[in-house]
Amino acid sequence: MDIETLKKLADATQSICGAQDKIGLLNSLQKSFASFGFGSFNLGCHKPDKHEIALNPTLTTWPNSFMLEYERRNWADFDPNLARAVVTEKPIWWSSQDIYSCRYQQSYLDFLHSSPLKGGLLVPLSRRSGTISCVSVEAHGEKKVDDRTTHAVVVIANSGLLKAEALGLCSAISTDESHALRELSPKQAEILRWAAEGKSNADIATIVDISERVVKYHMSEILRKLGVATRAQAISKLTQRQ
Repeated sequence: MDIETLKKLADATQSICGAQDKIGLLNSLQKSFASFGFGSFNLGCHKPDKHEIALNPTLTTWPNSFMLEYERRNWADFDPNLARAVVTEKPIWWSSQDIYSCRYQQSYLDFLHSSPLKGGLLVPLSRRSGTISCVSVEAHGEKKVDDRTTHAVVVIANSGLLKAEALGLCSAISTDESHALRELSPKQAEILRWAAEGKSNADIATIVDISERVVKYHMSEILRKLGVATRAQAISKLTQRQ
C-alpha cells in the first residue's frame, strides 16, 4: 500500500480504538469509510441470519426511511449481494448498473436507482459459530474499484467489529423486537426515551406537556406493542437498540 493509504488506515484504527461508546464508534467508522470514498455503511456483528444483518444492524448510517422501505418490500429476501455475502468469505463489489436474470433481484437494483447509492462493497467478517458478520459500505457517486480500497475497508471493518465486541454492542435485539420499537408512535417513542432517562410519569407529563393520565395510557400501549409486562423490560429493549 502507498504511504497515503497507510496513513489513512493508521488514523482510522487509532480513532476506532479510542471510541468510548456506540456513538463514538459510529462516528469513527463513518469518518474512516468516508476517507476512502464511501458515504454510508451498515455493520452487523454476529447476527443469526441475513435479515438481522440488514434490518437490525449493530451500527448503521442508513436513514430510517431507507430501512423502513427495505423492510416493507422484503428486500432482504431478494438482495443479491446480501445473499452472496453470507455464504462467501471474499469481499463483493456491486454496482447499481449490474444486471440479474432473476426479476426480483433486478427489481431490488431498480429500487437502488432511485437512491443516491451507485455501488458498494460487502465484506464478510469474523463471526461466532452459527452467526453472520458483515459490513456494507456504499458509494454515493461513481467509485473506482481497486484492491487498495478493498483491503482498507477489510481492515477498518474488522477493527470496528473488535471494538463493537469490546463495547458490548454485539448482543442485539431481534428483528421482531426492532420492528416493534418502530411501531411506537413518535409520542410513545419520546415517552419511552424519557423513561429510560429515569424520569417518572409525573416528570414526563411536565416535559412533554400532557397529563400524567395520558402518560400512563401511552406507557400501557408501549408495553402492549413491545410485548412486555414491565416498564423496566420496555426500557431494556430500547437501550439494546441504541
